[in-house]
Amino acid sequence: MTENTNHEPGNALFDRIRQMVTDRGVDIRQHLTGNALRLEFADGQRILVNFDANTRNVWVAASSGGTEFIHRDGIWRAHDQGELFSRLGELIEQTIASNPLNARAPMAPAPQAPSQPEPIIYREAKESHGLRNVLILLLAGLIGFWAAQRMNQPGQTAETSNAQSETLAVSQLDAGQQCEGGFPANGSVTVFAENGLHSDDPNDPEITLKNDHAHPLLLILAAPNTAIPAMSVLVHARQDVTLHLPAGQYDMLFSVGNSWCNARRGFSDGHMLKFDKSLTVEMDRPVQLAMQSSGAGMEDFQLFVKTVTPEAEIPQPTFSGDGSMEVRRHPNGHFYLPGTIENVPVTFMVDTGASVTSISSDIAQEAGIRNCKEVQFQTANGTATGCIALVPRMTLGNFVLQNITVAVMPNMEINLLGANVLRNFQVSQSDSAMLIGRR
Repeated sequence: MTENTNHEPGNALFDRIRQMVTDRGVDIRQHLTGNALRLEFADGQRILVNFDANTRNVWVAASSGGTEFIHRDGIWRAHDQGELFSRLGELIEQTIASNPLNARAPMAPAPQAPSQPEPIIYREAKESHGLRNVLILLLAGLIGFWAAQRMNQPGQTAETSNAQSETLAVSQLDAGQQCEGGFPANGSVTVFAENGLHSDDPNDPEITLKNDHAHPLLLILAAPNTAIPAMSVLVHARQDVTLHLPAGQYDMLFSVGNSWCNARRGFSDGHMLKFDKSLTVEMDRPVQLAMQSSGAGMEDFQLFVKTVTPEAEIPQPTFSGDGSMEVRRHPNGHFYLPGTIENVPVTFMVDTGASVTSISSDIAQEAGIRNCKEVQFQTANGTATGCIALVPRMTLGNFVLQNITVAVMPNMEINLLGANVLRNFQVSQSDSAMLIGRR
């Protein structure tokens, strides 16, 4: 089968594909959504066809992988010069041949009730009983065989079957693919050659993946509006991964489970989840992806995406002979001072409105602070649970303080220098500088 040289827009392209599928005379479900056509076979295998209205290029994805067909002079050709319709026809025939169930005839639509009653001819009805009974037996046998095959496929549960469009069972998305043995190390990255993506250039934006979920996750990145994997990275449960990714737009799919299959499919016992929002990666703007459990099931997790805008370096103070120090205002409008908590280095942000100096639970743990009384605090984001502790030794610049009360707050990103410490010093401030000296 070859293509004609007419410039076919998306609608005509899909009409031609759908007619080609119909001509096969087998039960292939066709779902057209926008510029994407999904072909579903009886055993759950799928072929996805995506049409790019801007470039007129076409992506075809099947269990064997994905291929891009470039539109030139009215013909779509892959990099190996294969034609779109010839290749698609081969994929359809291979999928039909891979399972006898896929060769079944299309399901006939339910007949509509006639508007006028038709005469009943008893002689004709009696003659057709034998053929009708044979057809009923054959149909029942096919349905029983199909049901048995579905029950034997991993991950096929009622929950999967009733899931929304953004949640697909792995076996449905990538049926028939061979699984590998073993379990890759945390942070294992796989780049699929057909997409030409790279992930090892240190000049590209930094991406941090933090998996606080109870199960390992495989993040699969794809070109927008396609289901064709460009790259995947495995993050073990309670582990972090950092990598570099070229700037651009990526669709995000997550495979979550326990039984490893491969880097394209993920896990054989879990789910494939697709997020509606794309991941935007920009130069000089690191991105953090945090995955957290939201329920008891392995598919119950939330994704938080945070784009980090790098700030200017914190100005270092200048010291006078008496130990006083002067610090310049940071471009974000705040003043920052260096210090320590029990010899653990800490950078404090001056907060004259805070009554008590506050540190993060990580700093407190590193400093060996154990005796901490639980207290409820009112913050700008509502009520938070922390604790009050007594720090035996604290420094601020060259000054040493003893027995300082601090608030220990969980998940605190910035350590605050409050009034209970500042009142021990003579503090003067101008628009651009702050001077701290002995009282």
